[in-house]
Amino acid sequence: MYHALIVDDELPALRFVRSIIEQFASGFEVVGTATSGEQGLELLEQQKVDLIITDISMHGISGLELAQQARLIQPGIHIIILSGYSEFEYAKSAIQVGVDEYLLKPVSITKMTALLQAVRQQLDEEQAEMNASLLPAIACGLPYSREAAASLYGGRSFRLAYVRWGNLDMTLPRFLSATSVVLPGVEPFIALRGRDEDERIVIAEDHGTDAFLANLSVYMTGRGSLATWTAVFTPDAWSIDGLPQFIERGMQIIYERTVIGTHQLLRFSGGVASSQTARLPAAEIKQLSYFITSGKLRMVKDYFLALSSKWEKQQTPQREVWHTARHLIHQIALAHPPTADRLEDILLELNDSIRCASCYGEMMGSLYTSLFESSSPRSRKLSPQELYDYAVAYISENYAQPLNTQTICDEIGISQTYLSRLFRKYSDTTINAFLTRCRMEAAIKLLRERPNLLLRDVAACVGYEDSSYFTKVFHQYTGKTPSQFAAEQ
Repeated sequence: MYHALIVDDELPALRFVRSIIEQFASGFEVVGTATSGEQGLELLEQQKVDLIITDISMHGISGLELAQQARLIQPGIHIIILSGYSEFEYAKSAIQVGVDEYLLKPVSITKMTALLQAVRQQLDEEQAEMNASLLPAIACGLPYSREAAASLYGGRSFRLAYVRWGNLDMTLPRFLSATSVVLPGVEPFIALRGRDEDERIVIAEDHGTDAFLANLSVYMTGRGSLATWTAVFTPDAWSIDGLPQFIERGMQIIYERTVIGTHQLLRFSGGVASSQTARLPAAEIKQLSYFITSGKLRMVKDYFLALSSKWEKQQTPQREVWHTARHLIHQIALAHPPTADRLEDILLELNDSIRCASCYGEMMGSLYTSLFESSSPRSRKLSPQELYDYAVAYISENYAQPLNTQTICDEIGISQTYLSRLFRKYSDTTINAFLTRCRMEAAIKLLRERPNLLLRDVAACVGYEDSSYFTKVFHQYTGKTPSQFAAEQ
C-alpha cells in the first residue's frame, strides 16, 4: 500500500478527497491529513509519504510552497495540486516545481480516480526499478545505497522464504554469488533467482504468518504436481538488511532437509549445520561384496530396494542418501570390475538420477541399472539431453510401427525408469502421451488430405491395429470421431 497525505484547510473538501481514496483508489491508504501547510510539513518530517494531495491556496504556507519543501524532505514524493477556477493560471506554475498534476475544484470522482491509478502505476514502476537495483546487491552482500534502501524499505517488516522446486542438484555452489529480480512478479511476492531456475528467494511485506504461509503454499504449487518441493520460511518478521543472513542459512537448511518425494514447509532456524557424512555399515558392505562376486545379483537388487524403502519410511534427507549412494558405488567398484571401469560415468549418472527421481525407489532402481544391467554403447556415449533428443526423434520417425515403452528403451539401450526420468526432465509430457500425440497429429493430417480413406487404413498408417481403439483415442484427443472430423474437411 502506498501512503497518501491530504492537506486542505477546507474540511469538507479534505473529507471528500479522503473518501475517494478510501472507496475507489486501491493501492493507497491515507496515513495523515492536515488543515495547513505547516501541519503537512510536520507529518512529512515524521513518516514516509508517497503522495501528497494539497490545496493550492491556504493560510500560511501555500500548496506550491508545501510542494517545494516536500521535495527537499522526501525527493521521490508524488504531488497533486487542487485549485479553484480563479487560481487555474497560477496552478500551471505547479508543473515547474515537479508537481505530477493539478485538478480543478470541485474535484471529479472519475478524474481523481483515474489520476490516482496513473500515479500508482508510476509508483509501481519506480519501486520495481529500485527493487531490481537494490535487492540483488543486498542479497549477495554487495555494496548498495543505504539511503535508497532506507527510503524504500525503512520502517517496513518482511517475511522471507527460500524455496526449491524438485530435488537438489548436488553440484550447485553452497552460496549465492549473483541474483536478479524475477519478472513478472507474482502478487504479493517479490522473487529473486536462486542458484538455478528451480530456486527462488521470496520476499513479502509482513501481514502475519497465516497470510504469508497461505500465499506461499499457492506459490509453491504453481509449477504443477512436482513430487518434491521444499520451502524455508521466517516465522517472524525481518528487516530487509537481514536478507543475506537468511539466504545463507536458508540455503543450508534446504541442503540439510530436502527429502525426495516430499513437500515441506520448514521454519527458519539458526544453529550449526551438520557435517556428518552417512556411510554404510562394514558388515553390509562385506555381505554386498559377497553377493556381487558370487553372482547373486538378485540379492543385490533386494538390498537396493530395502535401502530405498528404509529411506522413504524414515524420510531420510537427500544429502544423506547422496553421500550413502556414492559410498555404495565406490565399495561396489572394489568387487565389480565393470563398475570400476565406468566409475566416473556412474557417479555422474547418480547425480542425474537423484535430480530427477520422484522417490528413492526410482533412484535406486536407476542406480542398479547403471551398475549391473547391460546398456548399449550409444547410451554410454550420449549425454542425458542427447538421449532424450534421440528418443524423441526415434518416436517421431517410427510412430507407425508397433512401438511401446520397452521397444523404445531397447532401441536406445536404457531402462524404462531412466527414459521416463528423461521425459520428466526435458519435456512437459510422458513417453506414452508423446507417442499418442505423434500418432494423432499424423492421423489428423491424413484425414485432412484424404478424407475418403477407410478408417482401418488410417488406423494402420499411424500404428493402430485395432480401428475401434484408434477411434476411441482419436475422440479423446480431438473431441470428435474420425468420421466426424473427415466429414468437416
